[in-house]
Amino acid sequence: MNQASPPTSLPRLIDLRGKRISQEILSQLDLRQCSLGLSVTSRIGIFSLSLLLSLLCSVVAANAGAKLALDLVFDYQGLRYLAIAIVAIILAVFVYWVRSQWLQSILVALVGSWLGLPLLAVGLRLVGLENFVVVSPLYGTLLTAASVLSVIGLSLASSLLAIGFKRQFRWLNGFLLGGFMLFCGAVGVVRGASGAMDNPYLKEIRSTQTMMGSFTGFLGWLGSSVLAVAIASVILQFFQDNRRWQGQPDAIRSLGKAIANLGGTSFYKLDLSHLNFSEISLANIDLRAKKLYRTRFTGTTDWDAATVDDSYLDLHQPKVQALLKGEPITQNFFRTNLRGAYLQKAKLQDFDFTEAILDGADLRGAKLHDAKFVRTLVTDVDFSEANLTGCCIKDWSFNRQTCFQGVICEYIYRDLEDGEVRERYRYPVGRNFLPGEFEAIVRKIETSYELVFEQEIDPISLSFVFEKFRLEDESLGLELQGLEQRGDLWIVKVGHREGVSHQQAGEMIYESYEDVRKVNQLALDDKNDQISRLSSYIQVLMDMLQKSVERTGSSAAESVIVQVQGHPIYLTNQVGETMENQNINAGGNVDASRGERFTVGGDITGSTINLGEISGSVSNVLNQLPSSPEPTQPGIKELLIQLQQAVDEDTDLAPEDKADLLEHVKALAEAGQTPDQEKKKGLVRKARINFDGILKSLPSTANIIESCSKLLPLIIKALGLPA
Repeated sequence: MNQASPPTSLPRLIDLRGKRISQEILSQLDLRQCSLGLSVTSRIGIFSLSLLLSLLCSVVAANAGAKLALDLVFDYQGLRYLAIAIVAIILAVFVYWVRSQWLQSILVALVGSWLGLPLLAVGLRLVGLENFVVVSPLYGTLLTAASVLSVIGLSLASSLLAIGFKRQFRWLNGFLLGGFMLFCGAVGVVRGASGAMDNPYLKEIRSTQTMMGSFTGFLGWLGSSVLAVAIASVILQFFQDNRRWQGQPDAIRSLGKAIANLGGTSFYKLDLSHLNFSEISLANIDLRAKKLYRTRFTGTTDWDAATVDDSYLDLHQPKVQALLKGEPITQNFFRTNLRGAYLQKAKLQDFDFTEAILDGADLRGAKLHDAKFVRTLVTDVDFSEANLTGCCIKDWSFNRQTCFQGVICEYIYRDLEDGEVRERYRYPVGRNFLPGEFEAIVRKIETSYELVFEQEIDPISLSFVFEKFRLEDESLGLELQGLEQRGDLWIVKVGHREGVSHQQAGEMIYESYEDVRKVNQLALDDKNDQISRLSSYIQVLMDMLQKSVERTGSSAAESVIVQVQGHPIYLTNQVGETMENQNINAGGNVDASRGERFTVGGDITGSTINLGEISGSVSNVLNQLPSSPEPTQPGIKELLIQLQQAVDEDTDLAPEDKADLLEHVKALAEAGQTPDQEKKKGLVRKARINFDGILKSLPSTANIIESCSKLLPLIIKALGLPA
């Protein structure tokens, strides 16, 4: 006998209300099978807090209203401070509606109560109402402050209900405001009848009239009720519709949301990548996540009651929320952060994504025809099967992870004019892309890369780097494809061969560029110093020659030799028969002896090269280095002497090249003497680059090439630097 099978029950929802979710639990959840939001305990707490705020506001408003009514009836001053309070409130309302600035409105209300009517105060004082100047503004300020505080407090209470009770908000808010007005009136009756708010004039009347308690109680009720109705009307204006918070200050709304959502479901600082929130109410959920990569929000509701921020993407903007849930309210997303946005199959035709960040966005199957991607970051974006026909892609930035598989694109625009596309920027001209042609064009990114520099680029150094790689390692295929400035950043577009990683190419170029730039800067600084010294020397010599001509009156033309540390400079057709012995300091010693020869100390390259003196100068510096402690193991001194000898004895080197190499042997010796590590590195880099440049111009059979290839790595290692 067959038994009837039990009825199939609906899947039980997992209750996550009021819970803080951990990353471990998150990976096991299907959010569509979970209850999210506020727990029952939290809802009770929010309702209780709203009632408490309402009661406090009613007490404040009741005292203000009762005092106003009693002083209006029994004291002439009441009219004065009522007038000031009304004027201040009118000013505040005017500022609010014109500028929509609540803080400014409150400031005008409070300050205006004291200072808004100075001319009236002075005028009344002149006619004898001296107390008005102090008393009336004081009362006016107190009344205004009480009204403003009541509005703020009651608005916060209503905000808590709006966030914590989305579906029950209308009747709960009605209950709250009704209770506020009733309690306000009750407190007004008690305060008016008790005599606690009597002014001196009313106290005298009360002492003689036995029935004043009922009348003053009525006045207290009337004043407090009128003020309570006015405040409640303002709150109702804020909440005409529980989906629109018309005019309510952002600060109050944010504070109410922060308080109410303390008891909600929290995903704070979690990685919510690829999670599916589709068709879920986001009320009372903390979405301040660490990562929202391709998180799905299609069809979600109640974003105004969720806690969000802009740490990952601009989720705090209503237009972004509407876009993610599939109901866009605008097409303008200029400079908007949409990183990792899930926009699969979205209808985004004619949208403007100029300078937006779409890094990692999912745009599979999206309808993007005629959209603008001007200077847009689309790295790692998935455009599979998307329609890009008619898009403007001027200066967009994509990478090898940007997917264009199966993309639909008949043509594109390469530029804009006055923010609009023009036919002359259409590509291809006179035809449409063939199937797969657009995808093939953008596939060039496989061998392209963009390097970003924050400082201005030195084009000469950059060109030298790529030439250096071309000569040293052609297998990389590094090629400078373009240089572009974007704002404060410099973009270097680099091409390379297949199989070369972007990271490898980038690191090599960055490192080499910095080395070359520093060396070039040092060389430029040295050259400027040399030019400056030479200019001063020449000027001193010309002054001396001119003085000699003036003393002798001679115009005979003779040759004058200026000897510059081994490099004589011949100044021909200069004048000077007789010069007396003298010593002039011009950045070096200038000895003007009788005759025509001058010796000037300095490191300046002249027109005639004396290799013997240069080599002798190098030997002097080398002899100052310490000898190796081990006879069989050459040290820095012995290695440099071998290098000097190799340069001196080589027959393939031109005299100018020999002079340059000897100077850099001397520089390496100076590097061995300096304790400054950075200076040592700079001298070694400069020497090595110059050695490489000169040796590459020689035939491969030159002896100096073999000598340098053996000695230079040993010298650099002996200096304590990486070879």
